[in-house]
Amino acid sequence: MNEKKIIQKNLQNFFCNNNNKKVVILPLRNLSGLVRDILNDEYSIQEQFLVDNYAYDMKHIYPMDCMPDGYENCTFLLAAFGNTKKILTEKLLEYVSEDRIVDLLFDEERDEVFRSNSKVHIDFLCPGFAKCGTTSLHYALSQNPKIFLPKVKETCFLRYSVNESTHETFKHHYCNEDTLGKIVGDIEPSYICNAEDVYRYFGNDLKLIFCVRNPINALYSNFKMAFRNEMVMFESSSIESDALERFEQVSPEMFDRWAMKCRYKERYSERIKAFLEYYSREQIKIVVIEELYADIYGVMNDLQDFLNIPEKDKIEYRSFPQENIGSKVSKNQECLEINMGIKQLYFNLVQKGDFQSIALLRDVRDKIERITLVDYNEPMLESTRQNLLDYYMDSIHDLERMLGRSLQGVWY
Repeated sequence: MNEKKIIQKNLQNFFCNNNNKKVVILPLRNLSGLVRDILNDEYSIQEQFLVDNYAYDMKHIYPMDCMPDGYENCTFLLAAFGNTKKILTEKLLEYVSEDRIVDLLFDEERDEVFRSNSKVHIDFLCPGFAKCGTTSLHYALSQNPKIFLPKVKETCFLRYSVNESTHETFKHHYCNEDTLGKIVGDIEPSYICNAEDVYRYFGNDLKLIFCVRNPINALYSNFKMAFRNEMVMFESSSIESDALERFEQVSPEMFDRWAMKCRYKERYSERIKAFLEYYSREQIKIVVIEELYADIYGVMNDLQDFLNIPEKDKIEYRSFPQENIGSKVSKNQECLEINMGIKQLYFNLVQKGDFQSIALLRDVRDKIERITLVDYNEPMLESTRQNLLDYYMDSIHDLERMLGRSLQGVWY
């Protein structure tokens, strides 16, 4: 069952048992746009307002602690996954009763998989962060014969629909003959908001690796990726379809505006703390990518120790691959939509386990991107960099406490 069908089913159940048409959607991110479309098209309902602590405008989108009068009489429709859902639910219960909250993504099939006795066992997982060297780490660790990683980085199993079919596909990534006698892992930066799901599926006997990078640089890299092939969000529910048309081309000014909506993504310490609710600090390894490149042998040796690789089976890393390096962006809105469609098709094929089609799609994608992408190497505005540094500094200090050392001279 896909997300749209799950939301439709839960909305139908709600309206069959409740006459309250005063609804609020939260958060603005995730699937709120889809919820709004279903409410409008199928029920002719317009939400009272939206709630998002990171993207409010105090006109129609509000932070939770400044909701407009009358919110007590509304029903809150929650469209979020994993830890985001958990945090929002806990916070929302400070303002409204539990019967006022509807989890639009509750899925019986997903719940059944989490209760299954045939789940895949892995020894370690890297759930974050995007644009922080996870692709390079996947390639590097795969070179060690004692380590098993799926050939496809980011199976996205827990990110999308979880059911018996997708579970079986996920199991095929971990055949017994391939994993026997090896330290088995997975690298899934898409799981960074799914601490609870990770715990429910993989259990508590798991080692976690978090790759981090100067958050300002990581955010700029995320921005370029977003305008290469991803859904781009400004103040609208999902995509501001005329974003590139309005700005004419990707620019530092566009990043300045985009960063205000998406900067929360790189607050590393907050995401890691969500996993600390389920795992001990000793089970977590934080790899600062700038430090790794400064001391490849030492950091990779330490990482192999963390993964319990026997001394005789360690690899002496003297260089580290720099995979997935890219500064290209889509030429215009039409090119962005083409590239988004290809990426969505790629993830659909990954979920189906259709690796033959994936190989063909990659060839097609490479040819199309030669036409649809252009180089973009403009530095961000200095005012943007300073504003972001001020925004991230408390999170950086929090991370430093986790690391037990300062990142001064590395990130600031």
